Amino acid sequence: MASHQAGLLRAAFRDVHGPSLHGFALLLTLGDRAEAARLASQVMAEGTRRAATLRHPERAAAWLRHRVVRSFRDRRRPGVTREEKLVALGAIGVDEAAFEALSALSPADRAALIAGEIERLAPLDLELVLEASPATVRRRVSRARLHFLELWMMFAPPVAEPTGPLALQISGIAGRTLSSASW
Repeated sequence: MASHQAGLLRAAFRDVHGPSLHGFALLLTLGDRAEAARLASQVMAEGTRRAATLRHPERAAAWLRHRVVRSFRDRRRPGVTREEKLVALGAIGVDEAAFEALSALSPADRAALIAGEIERLAPLDLELVLEASPATVRRRVSRARLHFLELWMMFAPPVAEPTGPLALQISGIAGRTLSSASW
């Protein structure tokens, strides 16, 4: 009976965290499907084995993302073209301007933007994902958001109307950044 319950817990853990973790990895790797799948499956296997201790969904999400960030090596893999990455990210709502802006961010700033602004993880969880103090997390997320906005504005068509769910979310980030910036 206990074995059956453990199996159900592991299956539920995969169902709850698998798709969003893969999305996080896909954005972090800039659309490298193979690398995102490798990272997500490797970390999910480790997380699934620890499902009994990772019961709180937000803490588990932060732990999983932390492991993906730690395992990620920002390298260009041969054979993965820009077009393939755009197609992979386009499927989750990333347009070309957002792709270019994300590409220009460091992996750490990309992780901060994705986890902090797109996934809206709590500050406590961001501390784990980014392995940083609360003050450093606030600065990093703010800097990543501003840098992303500057870059996105450079790459976006002059009268760009956001399309797709992620582009709309990015537009919202831009609006929050502009309204909270002290000029």
